[in-house]
Amino acid sequence: MNATATLTASNNARINRARLWYAPHPHLRTVSAAMAACNTAERISSAQQPDPESSEQSLFVAMHTCAYRATARARSPATPPAEREKWTTRWQTIRGHIVERNLGLAHSMVGRFSRARVDHDDLLSEAMFGLVRAVDRYNPWRGYRFSTYACNVIIRALMRRSRNQGRYQQRFPLLYAECFEHPRRDDSDDDLYLERLKRAVNRNAGALTDIESRVLAKRFPSNADSPLTFRQISRVIGLSRERVRQIEGIALRKLRTALRADPLLR
Repeated sequence: MNATATLTASNNARINRARLWYAPHPHLRTVSAAMAACNTAERISSAQQPDPESSEQSLFVAMHTCAYRATARARSPATPPAEREKWTTRWQTIRGHIVERNLGLAHSMVGRFSRARVDHDDLLSEAMFGLVRAVDRYNPWRGYRFSTYACNVIIRALMRRSRNQGRYQQRFPLLYAECFEHPRRDDSDDDLYLERLKRAVNRNAGALTDIESRVLAKRFPSNADSPLTFRQISRVIGLSRERVRQIEGIALRKLRTALRADPLLR
């Protein structure tokens, strides 16, 4: 619910009346459609659920009616701005209710579209924005169900996100390492550096979390074991490969910061 409220608020802040879209239909001009839209918006804003018989179709018709009233009447100079604001507010109320009502579609599509190279939170965020776009562009007069249309929009958004992430990883396969720019030390400096590094790890000078310590222990084992790959670690701890890579980078940055504060290495 909090994620939905944040997402809806961020989108509502960027709304422009000229961008309120509606599917043209003669029903939108009727008084009965305007009254039904007002009643629907009032029930939602008063924390009441719409009538049980109010189907998904009626919600979208009410939303398109509000968009029509907010934009069509905006062209008339005689229409008071307050009236246009009321229709825009009703449109936002019904739109947010439809998004909250269909959040399960976004979670369902993310569960079916699991990709190791894309973080789950990134996929969920992309699915949420895809759901909002589907709500904004759905035409209730076409006759097909909204869930069919929304699933297609969401899955295309997820495929596009995965494709872009794959291209990025092909171009930048390695993380930027600040230590690559440091001048090479001699053997004595290396021994001192390793000693202070072990001390920082044992004392947790970098304030590493449990998951960060686990990832580093498997990536850089202290015994004779071979280091595990990101994919192997992701299977052990139950996270995506990309997320494991990010955790390793965060942990290494913390250790570098702790070592830069060590007076013996200055």
